[in-house]
Amino acid sequence: MSKVGLMAAVIVAVVGTIIAPSLVVRAQGTTRFEYARVTPYIERSVAEGPNIPQWKTVLERIGYRACVAGVKGWACQEFKPTESNDALRIALVHLGTDGWELVSAAPEVGNVNTPELTYLFKRQTR
Repeated sequence: MSKVGLMAAVIVAVVGTIIAPSLVVRAQGTTRFEYARVTPYIERSVAEGPNIPQWKTVLERIGYRACVAGVKGWACQEFKPTESNDALRIALVHLGTDGWELVSAAPEVGNVNTPELTYLFKRQTR
């Protein structure tokens, strides 16, 4: 019986050494993500009234700034507001095309002038 028990222990040890490295490789092969934050900002422009230069109109439009933290600092891209005020749609399409996935949307904290949301995105690192 002792030879059978010893043989079983050797088989378990050999099988264990074959399986163990594959489990370690799987544990180390975690997927890494990078994250982006898209925040609103207000862009103001002044337009003079027709025929009366003293009358000025302040136009406010909301644009969006997408920032990704990099090794050397923040990399930001601005999506400027247009006449149709579709900066958010342009930002979402652009980020989606680049492989970003929307994770969350939350109210912008601390910015009472902009009632818009802050958007958080993630994607796998390349």
